[in-house]
Amino acid sequence: MKRALAILAVVATAVVLLGDSAGAAVAVPARYQLRGHLPELGERPTMRVFVTQAEYDTYRNSLGEANVFPPATGLFMSFDKDILALYTRGNDTGGRCIGTQIVAGFSGDTLAATASWQAGTCGAPSTAHYPFILMALSRSAADGSAWLPSAKSVCLSVESQDTNACASLSGTAPTPSATASPAPTTSTSAVPSATVAPTPTRSLTPTLTASPTASSTPTATAAPASATASRSPVAAASPPAGAADNGTNFLLYAMLIAIGFLVLLSLFLSRGGRRR
Repeated sequence: MKRALAILAVVATAVVLLGDSAGAAVAVPARYQLRGHLPELGERPTMRVFVTQAEYDTYRNSLGEANVFPPATGLFMSFDKDILALYTRGNDTGGRCIGTQIVAGFSGDTLAATASWQAGTCGAPSTAHYPFILMALSRSAADGSAWLPSAKSVCLSVESQDTNACASLSGTAPTPSATASPAPTTSTSAVPSATVAPTPTRSLTPTLTASPTASSTPTATAAPASATASRSPVAAASPPAGAADNGTNFLLYAMLIAIGFLVLLSLFLSRGGRRR
């Protein structure tokens, strides 16, 4: 009985330890790219995640003249290895900015990151009170595992819970496949229709241009024109039809007479040879 109780105690302890280790967050490398203060973009904290460069470029372009973010080529990251996350505090007390030391960990389906405050405005005017930080999160955790496919949200807070903001990742994965599959089909279907269209127009063009000229000119003049046009190549290559018929008749008669004379001459000579 004591052995059974001891075994149950050991098993229970192992289950607790395994549960704690499974629930522990896996560290994810994070490094800041840009920080400072933005123009007023809202009073509450917000988080935006850019999984592809196209998403990041779209957001930059949407800011218009208020765009303060560099292009992706000017950042110390690459989208094949990292993703971008933009955190904005909203209306803050002022006189402080978000520090560059970011600690991030992935647990369950959420990546949670924390940062600290730093005195000053990070180069912004002293009256600025809308701090932000743009950071790169590695697609691979510290243990080499890929956390992004199983993640549903990315969150960040600065020292206190009232600064916490999260971004959903549920709609980011289908975006590339949805945009990639229709694009080839629409382009390929449009190309054949564009190439087929010119062929009927080209075949119809001569008939349309020929019909008004034929209708504008009298039918009597149009017929000789077509006849002369068809005769001109033949007339250039051979003599007129009448002269050719007369010439061939005289030659035929002469040849028949000559043949007849040769036949008679051969008969006469053959008879003379027999008499001798």
